[in-house]
Amino acid sequence: MRRAVMVCLVAALAMPSAAAGQDEGPAGQTPRRADGPWFGIPLPPGPEPGPAVVVGPRAPRPVTFERDAASRELSAEALGVDLTTIVGFSKASRARREIGSGQLWGRVAGLPSADETVAWTAAQFRAAGIGDVRVQPVAQDERASLWLPLEWRVTVHGAAAFGPGTADVVLHSAIPVVPSDLPAGPVTAPLVWVGTGGDAVLRHLDVRGKIAVQLAVPQGHMLFERGSVIAQAQALFKAGAVAVLTVLRLPGNEPGRDFSNCGGPCFNVGGRDGWFLEAVLNDASRRPAVPPVTATLSLRTETRRGLVATNAVAVVPGRRTDEAIVVNAHADAWFDGAGDNADGLAVMLGLARHFAKPAHRPARTLVFVASAGHHTPGINGPRGFIAANPDLAAKTVLMLNVEHVAQRNFSPARTTHADGYRQAIADTGEAPVYAGVSTDTPFLHGLFQDGVTRYGVNFVSAPSTMGSGETGGYMALAAARITVMQAPPLYHTTGETLDVISAPGLERMARFLAYFLEGAAGAPRAALGSHSPPGR
Repeated sequence: MRRAVMVCLVAALAMPSAAAGQDEGPAGQTPRRADGPWFGIPLPPGPEPGPAVVVGPRAPRPVTFERDAASRELSAEALGVDLTTIVGFSKASRARREIGSGQLWGRVAGLPSADETVAWTAAQFRAAGIGDVRVQPVAQDERASLWLPLEWRVTVHGAAAFGPGTADVVLHSAIPVVPSDLPAGPVTAPLVWVGTGGDAVLRHLDVRGKIAVQLAVPQGHMLFERGSVIAQAQALFKAGAVAVLTVLRLPGNEPGRDFSNCGGPCFNVGGRDGWFLEAVLNDASRRPAVPPVTATLSLRTETRRGLVATNAVAVVPGRRTDEAIVVNAHADAWFDGAGDNADGLAVMLGLARHFAKPAHRPARTLVFVASAGHHTPGINGPRGFIAANPDLAAKTVLMLNVEHVAQRNFSPARTTHADGYRQAIADTGEAPVYAGVSTDTPFLHGLFQDGVTRYGVNFVSAPSTMGSGETGGYMALAAARITVMQAPPLYHTTGETLDVISAPGLERMARFLAYFLEGAAGAPRAALGSHSPPGR
C-alpha cells in the first residue's frame, strides 16, 4: 500500500526576497520577471496537479506493541486491502461519469456507487461467517433534495496589457458549492480581492457587479471555517457581488466541496490556483493603466429527489443477547474519500471479522452498521437503522462511531514548487484523533488512555464530549455515544487519496478498538453511563 499523509495546521507559503529586475509579489510568492505573460507570474498547474503532500522515503511509525498473530484481520496489510477496494468504488464512479462530466465523483448515497459499496460490505460480513446480515433501504426525506454540479468552468481572461503572450487561464481546482446556480447562463465580471475581509475591510470595497475573491485558511477540519466563510459570502452578495470565489489556502491544488448556502453562486478554488489569482490581482492593482482582471463562470447543475440508499447491518450475538453495542462507519464519500470514510469503514469491517470468530465472541451482542447518507441531504443512515431495527435499538447500551481515523499528519515544507507555492510534507505519525464520550464515566475515559499507552493512538490530550458526524443520527438511543474522529484540513477535497492514509495507523486504531469493544462489552452497565432518549 502506498505511504501517505494528513493534518496540517496552516499551509504556509514561501517568502523569498526580491531580485534586481524582478517584482516582489505578495506574501508567499517567489520573485518573477515582469516581461512575461501574466506579469511574469508562473501559471497554475493543470487538471491533475499531483498529490497534495510530499511523502518521503521515511515510512510511518511502525506498530510497536505485541501483535496478535492470530488476528490477521486487524493487520495493516489486511485493512489496507479493504481500504483500496473501498476507494476503488469511488474511482469506478469517476471512470463511468456517474455524475455529469466526471468532475465530481465519489460513493454517493442514493447513487449506484454507494449501493455497490454497501453491497460489497454486506458480502464481506457474510464471508466472515456472520449469519444475521441485513441490507436495508433508507429513503430520502420527501422534503429534501440532492444538488449536483454536472459541469463547470472558471476562466480568468488574459489581456495584452498583462504581458506579451498572456492567454486565458482555467482554474482547474475550482468547484461550485451547494446550491449554486447560474440560471441565465455564464457570468463574466471583474474580479476583486477581499481576502479574509471583515466589516473593517469590506466597508471600503466596492463589489457591485463583481466577482469577489475571499480567502479561507483552514486550521483543521473545514467545518471549523463554515461560519466565517458563509457569513462573509452572504454579506458580499448583499453588497452587490455577482459571485464569490473562496480560495482555500491548503497545500497542493485540490478542489474542496465544503461550504454551502452562500447566498448566490459560490466556487471554491484550490491553494495553487488561489496563489496565482491573488498574485495577478495584486500586480494588476499596482498598474493603474491596465484593465480590470475579469473571469467567466459557467455551471450546469441538477437536483435529484426521491432517492433511496442502503445500510448494511451485521449482528454478532454475544454471550448475553439482551444488550447490544452498535459500531457505525458511514460508507459514502465525496471524491476518493480515503480518509472520509474509507479508513473508518475498513477498520469497522476488520472489527466485524474479528468478533465473528468464535474465539472472540463478545460478552454483549455487537451490531455493525455500514451507514448511508452522511453526505446526501435527507438520507440519514443511523436514523434509518433505528427505524428498521427497533429490537436492536432498544437493546443498545453504547454506540461507537468510527469516522476518519488513520490519516497521516503533515506540516509545511521548506521546499517549494517551482512556482513558489510551498508544499506540505508528511511526518511519520497520524493526525490527532478526537475521542468524544457523551457520558462522564471514568471507565470509558480510561479505555481511551489505554489507547495511547498500549497502542500509540494519537488521541488529543483532553477528554471531549464531541459527537459529530454520524453520531448525531443516534441521539434517540438511551445509550452512551462514542465518537472517534480526526479533523483534517483535506476533508471533502480530492486530496483525500490513499497516499494520505497510514497503514500502521489503521492497525493501531483497529487493535485499540478491538480492545475497547472487548472491555465495553464486558463492563457493568453502570460503567458505560446512559442518556434518556428525547421526550422521556
